[in-house]
Amino acid sequence: MLKPPFRVVALSCLWPLALSPLATADDRLPVAPFQARYEVYASGFSVGDAIITLTAAGPGQYRMSSDARPNGLVALLASGRIQEQASGEIHAGAVRPLQYERQVDAGKKSSHMQLRFDWPAGQVEARNNADQAILPLTPGIVDPLSLQLLVMGDLQRGQVPAQYSLIDKTEIKTYQIRNQGEEILSTPLGELRTIRIDQYTPGKTRITTFWVAPDQHYLLARIVQEKDGKEELRMEIRAVER
Repeated sequence: MLKPPFRVVALSCLWPLALSPLATADDRLPVAPFQARYEVYASGFSVGDAIITLTAAGPGQYRMSSDARPNGLVALLASGRIQEQASGEIHAGAVRPLQYERQVDAGKKSSHMQLRFDWPAGQVEARNNADQAILPLTPGIVDPLSLQLLVMGDLQRGQVPAQYSLIDKTEIKTYQIRNQGEEILSTPLGELRTIRIDQYTPGKTRITTFWVAPDQHYLLARIVQEKDGKEELRMEIRAVER
């Protein structure tokens, strides 16, 4: 069964967006619309692929989706499709999600997560299967997909904070960020100069690492999840449409 890519994430391929005639510098999207395809590996074996898409829903408005599914023999042996959708707005230069939904189809382990962001009221309605909670909402808190916009925009400005907060299931989680320097990756898009970034929680053994290519408009080239020093999940870029 496939696990949610970038768990808190799934983080993607993103490009700077030309300013719309109707948009201002404060409400433009931090990255341009795209569709990117990744191959997904579990324990070193190819188990499926993922397609991540960003579209502009209007000036300063965005929609994102992620669709990961098993392929080949894996698809015959188990159901593991994971679908995510998010929508939101850019308000005064900040990413503000409005809705998020994640559907995991995996037999007995299937799950359904929903988030509704109410910025005027300063709260989020979170549901995960039968569990639900009303969580406090402050600037900077996002959903797993909208986190991609936030991180890529921060990287472009060279203003990456030491931590990010997002909602996963019915909890607000805070992750630390560590810049590990540059690394060259060989990909179907060619040799890419990337910045390697670790995302982790102090005291936990799970680490998610991202390789982001500045020369390709901060394309996310690789994602790896590790636990106790062993790789559990990896996503590698295969193709992209701008």
